[in-house]
Amino acid sequence: MRKNVMEMVIFQTQNGVKEEQFLQLFDELNKVLESSVAGFMKRSLTKDSTQDKWVEMVWWESMEAAQQAMEKLPQVEQFQKYCAHLVEEGMMMFYLEEKA
Repeated sequence: MRKNVMEMVIFQTQNGVKEEQFLQLFDELNKVLESSVAGFMKRSLTKDSTQDKWVEMVWWESMEAAQQAMEKLPQVEQFQKYCAHLVEEGMMMFYLEEKA
């Protein structure tokens, strides 16, 4: 039986990025994921209310689907725009596989 994979990314946005602007970029990328990325299930975005830290969760059908998406997404304009607003330093990414 295949187990779903959850991708968790913890990051900050660049200085001066407005929350409304960033949420719009999130929605634009979400439309691409829903329409053209195999194995994508759903995605959520949360923000820590006490510090400028965001947590993005992406659910994939499998680890293979997550890996294939990461090979394809760097060429997608909406992904490039979204990532351009992130601070790379201190970013953490995890792939969590369901075990039970």
